[in-house]
Amino acid sequence: MKVSDLAALPIAAGAALRQRRFFHPVGVLANGTIERMSPPGEGLPVESGTILGRISKAVGTPGSLPDAAGLAWRMPPSPFAATPWDLLLATAGFGSSALLPNRVALRPVTSWSEAWYSSLLPLRYEDDLWWIRARLTIPVSGSGLSLQAVHEHINGDGLHFDVEQACGNGEFEPLATLRLTEVVPLAQQAEHDVAFDPVRHSAPEVRVWPEWLRNFRESAYRSSREGRDAEG
Repeated sequence: MKVSDLAALPIAAGAALRQRRFFHPVGVLANGTIERMSPPGEGLPVESGTILGRISKAVGTPGSLPDAAGLAWRMPPSPFAATPWDLLLATAGFGSSALLPNRVALRPVTSWSEAWYSSLLPLRYEDDLWWIRARLTIPVSGSGLSLQAVHEHINGDGLHFDVEQACGNGEFEPLATLRLTEVVPLAQQAEHDVAFDPVRHSAPEVRVWPEWLRNFRESAYRSSREGRDAEG
């Protein structure tokens, strides 16, 4: 057994006990779209199209209590890919700064509207390291970090995010606009427990970096799926 597999065993146990995700156990799954804003060929190979997205709370605190928040979405596979492409972001300490510590530091938030979402780790693509961040463009009404408010907002006006990318330590620039427009019915969610996994599901030549941490994340996501018997 590899060290990364051994380290991930508690995650499998935790997911089995919970019968749900070990990380980000509660969330809202929704259908939506992504529209590329960056010129073709500049930066990460994100293309316009339909997506499946999820807004979540990292620890799963009840009601509107603060938590770290998550934003994940799955894009269909490209013509040269065997799998879809999953991107996972979590709230980080950006504020008005885009310095490296603010890109990697997980940060609890008290409302959806104040949240900056970060990839936390860079993606290696064409010999460069790329970062992704996102932020709501229209505030979610109500106070606190309530998933019920997110549910109602998606089925009402929808949730709209500006998604940006940065190469290395460079400035962030527009990448895409992401919209979540229709909550997936609970019965359908229960039947198909979608397991977002940015290691197994990626675009050609795009890899989570660094490699050693990528191996741990691969084991962790696999353990979480196996612990709750989820789909890949």
